[in-house]
Amino acid sequence: MTLLSKKEAQAITKAALKAKTVDAIAVSITSEMSGYLRFSQNQAAATGETERLEVSVTATTGDRSATVTGAYVDDAGLRALVGRAEALAKLAPKNPENMPPVAAQTYLAVDEEDAKTAKMGAEERFDLTRKLLRVANKARLDAAGMVSHRHRAVAIGNSAGLFAYHPSTSVSLSMTCRTRDGTGSGWAAAMEHQLAAIDAAAVAERAAEKADLSKDPEPVEPGAYTVILEPQAVAELLLFLGWSLDRRSADEGRSAFAKPGGGTQIGEALFHPSITLRSDPSAPDHPSSPFAGDGQALPKTTWIDKGVLKTLSTSRYWAAKSGVAAVPQPRSFILDGTSKTDEELIQGVDEGILVTRFWYNRMLQPQSILATGLTRDGTFQIKGGKISRSIKNLRYNESPLTMLKSVLALGTPKRVAVDGQTVVVPTMVVGGFTFSSLSDAV
Repeated sequence: MTLLSKKEAQAITKAALKAKTVDAIAVSITSEMSGYLRFSQNQAAATGETERLEVSVTATTGDRSATVTGAYVDDAGLRALVGRAEALAKLAPKNPENMPPVAAQTYLAVDEEDAKTAKMGAEERFDLTRKLLRVANKARLDAAGMVSHRHRAVAIGNSAGLFAYHPSTSVSLSMTCRTRDGTGSGWAAAMEHQLAAIDAAAVAERAAEKADLSKDPEPVEPGAYTVILEPQAVAELLLFLGWSLDRRSADEGRSAFAKPGGGTQIGEALFHPSITLRSDPSAPDHPSSPFAGDGQALPKTTWIDKGVLKTLSTSRYWAAKSGVAAVPQPRSFILDGTSKTDEELIQGVDEGILVTRFWYNRMLQPQSILATGLTRDGTFQIKGGKISRSIKNLRYNESPLTMLKSVLALGTPKRVAVDGQTVVVPTMVVGGFTFSSLSDAV
């Protein structure tokens, strides 16, 4: 199997639309080839490759719709898929929020496909893994992790004349190193759309350094601390905010962005002036899909500009009901930063805590976006601008709203390992970050 071309996706869409007998048809096609290699105890544990072709047909008749998914690409199979979707649509309950298909769109020019990444196979996976394990073996650490890559094409077409096609590649690796006495753990990862941008040795060295530094952690008292959050930790909290950037929930008084008395807080200074959060599918180093799941074009969008809330995502239904423009949910988040290195940020903190990443993150209170989780794989006390000792992991209870209001300094933005979205954020120094309890987990 080779990746479905634009011409082939158009032919499948055309054949499905030809079989239409109801008001509207939308076709979504995903063609994907991927591979992975898992390693543990400093040796390869499992490797494999998968190929996937999925065709989804959504049929709409009046206020009723239904979706059927299969892997049919021949005319007879597509007719059967469309017929099944249409039959189910006629039986589906009415949905007063059903919207007509998205009309033809103009998309940003995006290049997210890398030839070398598309050709990756077992040899390239093992080469990256060797680079990771070479560092772990030299440092006498136990290593586990994963190398994965993907070549994907997504196409969307409908009976309103829309057609969109976007090919992309991605390669990612993650590594956890443990000290052999079981007291220290370090982690690092990388994700890019180009194989050449991945420095496996640098990732391994970072994980190994964190593991060595984190040996024999000591407890600290829970409370409010100045923290240095590395990019992975920033992203894990920021995504809670991203999911909450919704106009309908704000208009209905169900979100942190609802204005007392009605309306939204768009236009208000809610965050530190250093905070600018945006989406840009055409970013040269960090591209992402130029269209949403229904085919709407994803433009360059500024969500927060120098601390001021500028935009909330708005569904087509809510936009029509409210008389405002529709703003689709983004496929990327870019939080602007500075040119400062992590070392410079640490040097600027007299006393605080350095966090490598969070895990087991959960939402506690949607209206304030209060979340909880645990630090992991390297938590350190800072004194006098230096790492002074390893400390036990801590549970946090904090909101990204508070995080973005209490910024003291920002570092250099980096892409982090988040699947499904392109997330680029800097290391962040934050004041008054709340830790509620200790954890004995390493």
